[in-house]
Amino acid sequence: MKKRYIIIILTLTAVILSSFIVGGSRAFSSSLDDIQNQIGSAGDKKEDIAAKIGEVNDKIAAKQRELEESTRKYTEMLIEKQQNTDELQKQLDDLEELYDSIAELSETIDDTQKQYDEALDLFFRRAAITSRYSNYSPLKLFTESRSIFTYSDLTRLVSNMLSCDEKEMERLAMMKKDLENKRAMVEVTTVDLQAAIREKEAIIEKLKNDQEILEDDILASRKAIERLESEEDKLSAEGDRIAEEIRALQHEYEAILERQRKEREEAERRAREEAERRAREEAERKAQEERDKEQQQQQQQPSDPNAMVFPAPQGIRITSPYGWRLHPVYKIQKFHNGIDIGSYQGTDIVAALSGTVVRAEWNDSYGWFIEIYHGDGLTTRYGHCSKLLIKAGEYVERGQKIALVGSTGVSTGPHLHFEVRVNGETRDPMDYLPKYFN
Repeated sequence: MKKRYIIIILTLTAVILSSFIVGGSRAFSSSLDDIQNQIGSAGDKKEDIAAKIGEVNDKIAAKQRELEESTRKYTEMLIEKQQNTDELQKQLDDLEELYDSIAELSETIDDTQKQYDEALDLFFRRAAITSRYSNYSPLKLFTESRSIFTYSDLTRLVSNMLSCDEKEMERLAMMKKDLENKRAMVEVTTVDLQAAIREKEAIIEKLKNDQEILEDDILASRKAIERLESEEDKLSAEGDRIAEEIRALQHEYEAILERQRKEREEAERRAREEAERRAREEAERKAQEERDKEQQQQQQQPSDPNAMVFPAPQGIRITSPYGWRLHPVYKIQKFHNGIDIGSYQGTDIVAALSGTVVRAEWNDSYGWFIEIYHGDGLTTRYGHCSKLLIKAGEYVERGQKIALVGSTGVSTGPHLHFEVRVNGETRDPMDYLPKYFN
């Protein structure tokens, strides 16, 4: 019914729009064609000017690229020049500091040389004394000694002098090597730094020459761009004049289209209002049907507080009754202990009677299920739930929502498996439930 209603609305809308478009096209086609021809002629002229402007723009762009490249090189050259100047200044500062260091080092070299000469002279004088006793035998030293103490002192003195002379020779050799290293360091450092300064000065001189060349290139590019921009301005002025003519024609053209648009929108509005009116009527009809169905179901629920209410208020139909049947999964004859109430996934399951929840758990066959004890040996079961909303030990009222419809356990689709048991023996739930379906 809903599909048929939508098809009717779409057909009606299409007929209205087709009638408007055909009539509007005939009414305005002549004037629109004339305006389009004038716009086309002016557009051709504008395209010629645009092509010329495009050529000039290409030339300007090429010159701009040349200017940008020259400017980039000029900027990089200035940066490089500044960097080299900074490095040169730093090296000059380093050279000045080096000269100061060399002066200080020269003084140190002179002092070291003086100490070296004095130590060398002292060494030679001590060596002369040492050589006098170096050829003496212990017996000769003993015979020339006036006492055993003098002999001991002479022996110790000769031994100490020989030991000191050996150490002094090592110290003199190190002093000489230090002097040679310092002189070599001063010479190498001075030569390297002066060479680096000469190199930087040569680089800076070359950069100055390159700078003058780039400045000439930049000036020439700017003059060429100015000439091309002047030519572009003239072409743009002519293009603006033609564009103004086109805008006037387009304004007239758009005015005609606006009249067409308003007439079309008015027709669409009328069609849309008609469709909305029909949709509202259809929605109101369906809502009334739902209200009538709900009222009928409420009338079918028992007024007796001790009678059971239907456990699946949004149920569609009884899909499997109580008793023997061909099992939908196992495909064998099997006794069905309750009834299956087909319903939508996630719809409400309510307690048929007030009572205490004795089980709210998982079972491989029932899936998630609930068992409620109502007294006098009467219990009800609710199987294949998607979600349990109560726990064992809770007391629930008749009609209270306890779970949601699902398809857990051994099930082929969303439904509620509902059982009634008296002292553990199953009963046909339909004998206890109100008449719910017509």
